[in-house]
Amino acid sequence: MKILLVDNDPVYINLMAEVLRLHSYDIVIATDGEAALDVLDRESVDLIISDISMPKMNGINLYKSIRANERLKNILFAWNSGYRELRDIVEVENPSIDFKLDKAMPMPGFLYFIGSLQKRVEQQKEAHGFAIN
Repeated sequence: MKILLVDNDPVYINLMAEVLRLHSYDIVIATDGEAALDVLDRESVDLIISDISMPKMNGINLYKSIRANERLKNILFAWNSGYRELRDIVEVENPSIDFKLDKAMPMPGFLYFIGSLQKRVEQQKEAHGFAIN
């Protein structure tokens, strides 16, 4: 499964990328929403895990851009944030958002969550007749 990690904290994003790579996931990194959209212009991904508060384009605007794009709108999207800002809490708690993760989630729980999403991605691909990598 190919995952796009979007976060402006270089230590955190590199740590998450390394852990996921060690568990055989294909990882692409972007440091903000604009960079994530650039990645999505060049590459297909199965899952986006994004922080909310980032420079240039925050995670909320990234989410809205992806859902408005016919080619990208069905990619699974998960928030991975500490929900530090009140305005973020209000918008992130929107029930239309796929998944929400807390950055403080213990690693075994995070990996279990990613594994369950991988099963969902595989089911979607099988239902639509796509080859599973």
